[in-house]
Amino acid sequence: AYFKKGIKVKSLLGGVNRSTSLFPEIAYALLTSSDIGAGRLVGSSSVDRTAMANAADYCKKNKFFWDGTISSKLNLRDFIFEHAGYCLLDFTIIGGKFSLKPSVPVNGDNEIDKRVLPEVKALFTDGNINDLQVSFLAPEERQTFKAAVLFRNEKENGFPETRSLLIRENDPHGSDSDPIETFDLSGFCTSRQQAEYFAFFAIRSTELDPT
Repeated sequence: AYFKKGIKVKSLLGGVNRSTSLFPEIAYALLTSSDIGAGRLVGSSSVDRTAMANAADYCKKNKFFWDGTISSKLNLRDFIFEHAGYCLLDFTIIGGKFSLKPSVPVNGDNEIDKRVLPEVKALFTDGNINDLQVSFLAPEERQTFKAAVLFRNEKENGFPETRSLLIRENDPHGSDSDPIETFDLSGFCTSRQQAEYFAFFAIRSTELDPT
């Protein structure tokens, strides 16, 4: 069977109940619904709906979709934290409320702005973090690598095809002999643009500072 639509949830962008491929709307439903999520434990009062709606608009504008299934019990916070990263989102708690926010700079149209560097807005020390623990990556863990990202190409009423992208940043410190690190997003990613953006983000997050 080929399923074209999933469970209906409340849309953050329209207010109606509909199936969605936007991860922030899925996360919001899992946090607030008593039928399919943790609504009795969390509830809408503990979730920043405005921030979630902005994150949903960000995913729609940048073609970041989540077309997967949740087939077994899971730790909800761990699930949202992990899969938010695949959409270049941060899962945060601000003012006691859960929210999702873009991990990268965006322009006025909520599209990723590649011309702007991320701005550091906070300092985390043992003065404002309980049981602060700091660890450093070994040099080999910060080595430039090529990212191979697997994503799913859908064929309506047919069998999906797993495709791959091999991304290497234009880095003078890199070479053809750089190791390949594979990221399997085929369980939910059906957007080539999302796979490409995630690959560049993964490479940049471990890139050595040339200065």
